Amino acid sequence: MRDVFWPLAGTTWMQTITSVMFLTVPVLAPALVDDVGFAPGHVGLYTSLVFLGAMPVSLFMGALTARYGALRVMQIGILCSAAALLLSITTLLPLILACGFLLGMGYGPNTPGAAHVLARVTQPKDRPLVFSIKQSGAPMGGFIAGLLIPWVVVSAGWREALMVSAVLGVITVIMVQPLRAKSDDDRRPGAPLSISGVWQQLRLMAGHSGLRRLTLAGFVFAAVQACMFAFLVTYLVDHVDLDLVSAGFAYSCMHGIGVGARIAWGWIADRFVRAAVVLALLGIASATFVIMMAHFDSTWPFWSIAVVSAAAGATAAGWNGVFIAELTRVAPP
Repeated sequence: MRDVFWPLAGTTWMQTITSVMFLTVPVLAPALVDDVGFAPGHVGLYTSLVFLGAMPVSLFMGALTARYGALRVMQIGILCSAAALLLSITTLLPLILACGFLLGMGYGPNTPGAAHVLARVTQPKDRPLVFSIKQSGAPMGGFIAGLLIPWVVVSAGWREALMVSAVLGVITVIMVQPLRAKSDDDRRPGAPLSISGVWQQLRLMAGHSGLRRLTLAGFVFAAVQACMFAFLVTYLVDHVDLDLVSAGFAYSCMHGIGVGARIAWGWIADRFVRAAVVLALLGIASATFVIMMAHFDSTWPFWSIAVVSAAAGATAAGWNGVFIAELTRVAPP
């Protein structure tokens, strides 16, 4: 595992910071209502634009990785997201929404790039746990965003919160630079950047029953997770009448428990239960807790809101590492 430690530490931290940057606007959204006119519906539109920007980059990652190296593309992506946050320091709502698309283009390389880096240094038997540790960076980022961003907003302002998030991204790019030489030693500078590789990947998925099933499952899991990540703070402020800091704390509870949960599910799938079975059980548990969240209102004690949010984080946001490990098992060599 010695060869795994630094690539795992670097990619996990990159996952953490990309998550902070992705969630910054959804977390501070209630603070944008007066200055920008950022309504709750705009949170969904912003999140959709983020993933709309991420999708084509994710599909093109094979060619980009071959030519430039996975870690370099991830670094460029983080800088792209940081630029999007800095450009969002405006009262122009259309520009902020457009910056969501730009941020998504930077967000897209993270998961496939890290999977490429870690798959090269990890034994197949260790992948469920290793990928789950790496993916724990996503809820860790949410935990940090839920505590840090509302505090900065209350203390300094929403523009300063955007700047803090962007600066974290720039610092991260500098921090992981020493890993680049070894992580990207498989790059081929002359490799062509052709769209044909994208169609080849899509044809592979369409013709492989295991990949088709996992893609459909991943679509559902990701949709539920994205809704929770995007809307929980706004939902708790507007519907449950919590203040921004309290809503941010509940949001952090959801993400904080998700850090340990992702690692725990990976450990279980690594040693005791098949990954596919773990994913199925997580799906059932996710549905249960999301339904409970839909019934939050002002009569619920805050502690119960925090507990249910944490349980949802452990299940509906705890599937990613096990899912990626199962993809690497099912995918052709």
